[in-house]
Amino acid sequence: VLTDAYAGGATLISGDAGNDGVLGVNETWTYAASHVVTQAEMNAGVDLVNVAVVDTTQTDPLQDDATTDVIQQPGLTIDKVVDKATVSQAGEVLHYTIVVDNTGNVDLTGVVLQDLKAYGLTSPSGDDGDGVLETNETWTYKAYYDVTQADLNAGGTIVNVAKVTTDQTT
Repeated sequence: VLTDAYAGGATLISGDAGNDGVLGVNETWTYAASHVVTQAEMNAGVDLVNVAVVDTTQTDPLQDDATTDVIQQPGLTIDKVVDKATVSQAGEVLHYTIVVDNTGNVDLTGVVLQDLKAYGLTSPSGDDGDGVLETNETWTYKAYYDVTQADLNAGGTIVNVAKVTTDQTT
């Protein structure tokens, strides 16, 4: 009897030459088992240790394990766009859309978006309500900026930078 609780069981794929269910002398039985890695396992970051146990009527149980390293690769991108390329008078309103995307293989917690020049930063759309930027989520924020006479007097470009950090990224 072979058990592999981690993989949900194992299937004999070869070796029972007599097709009699008896592990004969000089027989080697090969089993196959599989495990689908879960997002919770990726988030935990703990190596996956799988133990198979074989037992017969004539022997004590023996076991062996196989370990798979869990490699966490947190990642995200931020993209900020403005609705106007130019302005010509004070009081014009620039509307910003800021998109934050989890591009890694682990969920991201403690997401903080900072935008020191824009106002009215919204809560993100795209969050399922748990405040965790999951691997399958993209969050979209909205903000605005009122162009001032000082901006026009200074000329040049109005630069507005957004920054995002998480517990797992810088």
